[in-house]
Amino acid sequence: MRAAAGGRAVFHLQHLRPRPPCRASPAPATTATAPLSHPAAASLAYDRRLPKGFLPTLEPWVSAVYLCQRAHSTTCSVSLDDRLQGELDGAKGEVQKHETVGAFQKIPMVMPATDILMSAQRKSRNVPPTKGIANIAKRERNKGAKQLDALMKELSVPLRTYTENFPKRRDLHPYERSLIELTFGEGYYEQVLGRVDALRKRITSVGKQHASMCAKSTTKREAEERLAEGRKTLEEAFQHGQRAIDDLVNVAKALRSMPVVDLHIPTLCLVGSPNVGKSSLVRILSSGKPEVCSYPFTTRGILMGHIVSNHERFQVTDTPGLLTRHDDDRNNIERLTLAVLSYLPIAVLYVHDLSEDCGTSVADQYITYKHIKERFGDRLWIDVISKCDLLGKKAPMSFDGADEEVAQYRRFGPEGALRVSVQSENGVKELKERVHQLLTSQMARIKADKAELDTQEAGIRVFT
Repeated sequence: MRAAAGGRAVFHLQHLRPRPPCRASPAPATTATAPLSHPAAASLAYDRRLPKGFLPTLEPWVSAVYLCQRAHSTTCSVSLDDRLQGELDGAKGEVQKHETVGAFQKIPMVMPATDILMSAQRKSRNVPPTKGIANIAKRERNKGAKQLDALMKELSVPLRTYTENFPKRRDLHPYERSLIELTFGEGYYEQVLGRVDALRKRITSVGKQHASMCAKSTTKREAEERLAEGRKTLEEAFQHGQRAIDDLVNVAKALRSMPVVDLHIPTLCLVGSPNVGKSSLVRILSSGKPEVCSYPFTTRGILMGHIVSNHERFQVTDTPGLLTRHDDDRNNIERLTLAVLSYLPIAVLYVHDLSEDCGTSVADQYITYKHIKERFGDRLWIDVISKCDLLGKKAPMSFDGADEEVAQYRRFGPEGALRVSVQSENGVKELKERVHQLLTSQMARIKADKAELDTQEAGIRVFT
């Protein structure tokens, strides 16, 4: 049930434990792929590591990014109790298949309820009686029955198309399932489709009933009256349930605006506390123009774009900032970031602001960083200290009782962190080179994991 705005979100910590990134071999858009589904194969992909010293020689950096749509979220009740689909069926020993990412771009266009009704009224009135009926009463009841049947079909067929062609939640990639729940609330998507299907059944039942009554008319006048009554009843039944169609229109618009992710292309994910400079780094790494302001949560959704470097295409996503708090207390904007980290095969660029210009203390940033690093440390990773031109120019916020570990983080940041200033362009060239190196390594990891998944799939086919 969708919660009221501002309501506390229901969430369980164990639901956001890191899961194996889903990586699959390319498949036609209309074909579901089994490799993503098998848990053993996913585990092999999860544990895959590159040989030490694998990183290739860098090439000159050229970048261009084309930022696309955002996936906005609302405050709602949600539980991410999703599990990777495609486990072996115990009875049949078959691998269940599911959609890869991109299902939202395949959903049908939904006509507004008023347009469906007007079109149905116009088409049904133009339906003539069957030719060759000489008796006036018979001809009139034939026409009435055919027009009511046509009106019923013109109203119900589009609804059936919607319910059959919108993706089933169980068939979606875990990332897309999480986007649905974080955007609409748990169960809302299924509820809207259920209401549309219930309306279709109601229209079909009413239409058949009145068409049958009209076909049994004994006089021309009776046939005309039953036709008028049937039309009125059908239209009222449709109008009574048209809110479900309007809700489906809004759901379709939101889903089609979701960012498209290609699982076979390396993706750089910028993560960090709010206002630490993630969007500013996207701007210098690309030609994109994300919103950059001096207040937290400027990025309120997943911002997906593309980097083109040395004729190679990579993906980049700017994510909402993470506050220092328990997962039960996180809002849905923050949970979008966790969904990306949990379900997509990404490389991480974690951004730190040791100047505390972001409004989050160094101590809190360290707690959040340590928590995320422990959960998602299997990802390829770069740490970046942003706003390095501000270091030493202002006194840091006080954090009494800080231990030596936090003090060390305050002075130097994470081990191996790259210091960057967007204003002075200090470290920008090295950052671009490191990002290119990271994404090239991520590409090698994806290819290696794909080879293992293909081998695992072949073994499953032999077994079954």
